[in-house]
Amino acid sequence: MRRILSLTALMFPLALAPGTASAHNGKLDANGCHYESATGEYHCHKEVKPNRNVNAAVKKSRENVCHDKSSSNYSSIKYFIAYKTMGECVSSGGKPAK
Repeated sequence: MRRILSLTALMFPLALAPGTASAHNGKLDANGCHYESATGEYHCHKEVKPNRNVNAAVKKSRENVCHDKSSSNYSSIKYFIAYKTMGECVSSGGKPAK
């Protein structure tokens, strides 16, 4: 019991200490996502409405994958950025679907 109290007394101030947060410039794409400048990783911060352009030539998903109409996942993607060509999508940082 004494050990638990000592541990609790030690941990309590740490719980109150302010944590460090990593900020970014706030520029999010149409998917509500951006590339992390430190790691280059693509991740999302906010929910957005589904893209209504269901017949876009190429769709870049929130997972940062470019899907054209030959992709098996093309029709199921609801949250995406539309591109005219696969080249444009890949140039934006997306990866072609496998």
